[in-house]
Amino acid sequence: MNWLVRLIDRAAVCLALVGTLGIVAMMLHITLDIILRATISVSIPATLELVTRYYMGSLAMLPLAWVEWRKEMIFVEALGGFFGDLGTRVVDVLVSVLSAGIYVVLTIATWNKAMEQYDIGSYVMSLSFPMPVWPTYFILPISFGLAAVVSVVRIPLIAKNIPLTDRV
Repeated sequence: MNWLVRLIDRAAVCLALVGTLGIVAMMLHITLDIILRATISVSIPATLELVTRYYMGSLAMLPLAWVEWRKEMIFVEALGGFFGDLGTRVVDVLVSVLSAGIYVVLTIATWNKAMEQYDIGSYVMSLSFPMPVWPTYFILPISFGLAAVVSVVRIPLIAKNIPLTDRV
């Protein structure tokens, strides 16, 4: 089990880092585009498409498993004090099971859409340049799939009351 926990931890951190690199790349790309437009009246082709399709998708979705792993998703503890330690663990396990189920459904749905876009070679035209956008459709199933795995792997850790910080 330890090797699986370490693998999930590393994969979640790697996807979060890729999302972070997406933020840096987007910042540099937009800054360079603005500087070029202001100084020599030249724009980088497909900036809008790259930002909306590639950068925004990666920075919003790739860190999902990392956030799920660290249990930093939004949650409400309105009645948490009434359950006690055992009740809270049971609720946390049920939430992880429900989350995993929802992530699996989202993974399957977005995977089917990604394969459909891959099969047709989806692209957008930008200044007479056909820019492929089908790869961006795979960001969602990868993110949801790893978040589902994280939710499933976390269930026995929560049930055994093993803190996630002492997991490896």
